[in-house]
Amino acid sequence: MKRVNAIPALLFAAIVAVCLSSCGAVQNPVEYNNKLMMVVNDNEKSMNEMNTAMAGQDYSKAEVVRKSWAEKLDKSISEVDKMEDLKEDEGLKAAVVKGLKGYQQIAATDYKNLIELRNREKSGDATVQLQIQASLTKINNGFDAIAGTINKASNDFEKKYNK
Repeated sequence: MKRVNAIPALLFAAIVAVCLSSCGAVQNPVEYNNKLMMVVNDNEKSMNEMNTAMAGQDYSKAEVVRKSWAEKLDKSISEVDKMEDLKEDEGLKAAVVKGLKGYQQIAATDYKNLIELRNREKSGDATVQLQIQASLTKINNGFDAIAGTINKASNDFEKKYNK
């Protein structure tokens, strides 16, 4: 049996791996979908932190979470924009970007408004009840619309590539 020198064999394997990965290998639809969904799901931590702060009536904490979340969303949108498109992706990436921008609108504007209203309410201003309810409805409807858009695009993507 011929003995193979390990160092040249490992070096050759590494060179082949680098060449294959840099030569425009076809993107895997599963990996593409997973990467996009991971970016979307990364928002869950910020949402949970926001819900905890709001439920605890800690509106200064909610404001810190809101600002941090908005910054994270800027980075997430940029990350997805820089991702190489999967050939024949007919809408998943676009739906994710649209969803992230929707989350950004909610974090940057809608929650800012809600936090201000809740602070006024906490200070004794009972006249803001209807505005608070309208803000909550707008936020919840926004989340529902984003989820619906991304879920539809994800289902369409899955049907196309799950053959």
